[in-house]
Amino acid sequence: MSRSISVALLFVLLLVPVLAVSGETGVVKGKVNYQGKPLEGAMVYLYSDYKGGFTGKADCQAGPTGADGAFEASVAPGKYYLVSRKTADGKDGKLAAGDFYAFYGGNPVVVGAGETIHIGVNCAPIIGVGEKSVTGGTGIRGRVYVDGKPLDRARVTLYQDGETIFRGIGYASMLTNGNGDFAFSLEPGTYYAVARKRAGEDRMGPLTAGDMFAYAQDNPVEVRDGSYTVISMNAVTKLIKVKEGGQEVTLGGTVKAGETVIEGMVNDKSGKPVAGVYASAYRDSMMTQKPDFISPVTGADGKFVITLSEGGEYFIGARNTIGGPAEKGELLGRYAGSEDHSLKIKTGEKMKDINITVEPVE
Repeated sequence: MSRSISVALLFVLLLVPVLAVSGETGVVKGKVNYQGKPLEGAMVYLYSDYKGGFTGKADCQAGPTGADGAFEASVAPGKYYLVSRKTADGKDGKLAAGDFYAFYGGNPVVVGAGETIHIGVNCAPIIGVGEKSVTGGTGIRGRVYVDGKPLDRARVTLYQDGETIFRGIGYASMLTNGNGDFAFSLEPGTYYAVARKRAGEDRMGPLTAGDMFAYAQDNPVEVRDGSYTVISMNAVTKLIKVKEGGQEVTLGGTVKAGETVIEGMVNDKSGKPVAGVYASAYRDSMMTQKPDFISPVTGADGKFVITLSEGGEYFIGARNTIGGPAEKGELLGRYAGSEDHSLKIKTGEKMKDINITVEPVE
């Protein structure tokens, strides 16, 4: 072995422990489940980009899971979309009816250097649709299930891309009928289909325990002129959030809890706490579209907590609905601590006593 090669090899060997000690990587770990029980033999994939439908080569993968359904992956700091698949033949081929699939409902997972994010992934078996294309129009039609049974009044939303992280009002939406059916007449193109049904009165914000969620395994769905593309979505019920390690599911994705937080209270003009309101943080000063981060709905004490993925300048407001211009009678308010309703917060900072006064829109 030459002297130059020996020196190079020595440099590499010395470099490895330095990276490990400095915590340059983060860890995503958790369990893959089906109906609340560990799913053995599942693979977990992490993608840094939504384009391509999460079927190509992943940035990182883990598995197959053992009898406990557990997985662990070391990744470079960043933002990842996590999906899980289990095929009948155990190979990473094209998904078919009976195979298991999951798109983690808290995507994207935001991982910092030296951080560990714990999540639970709920898989569901893919349900066949028979003919995948039918004539009679141009668009997408299909059926939403939960645990293999048709899901009534699930909201199916179509997105033209993943820039909003498949959240918000989307390009088009509708409710399923009693048979779980839906149909959209569309222009030819590609679309992403997502279905949700909330169990409680909290209509906005991240999904909570008991809510149902489905992301079409065929995404992005291709629509061709003169035919309906037929799809199915088998929803899963969100279980209690994994508490170990501490993280929060926000509109911006799953982040480490307590890192960057804005806390405060929503009051009316008389100073009384207001329930049923969402406090929001926007990067956009106009504050009219979907917020980047949102609190759970306020309770009787009017208190709110917004968990952010990172520090920066945010425009803070509160209202009882989300997205679009506020209509007459809706509650609306903005942070009055600065002229433009903004505040600056450092990554890792916990900012308290941010009060917002809401009034009905006239």
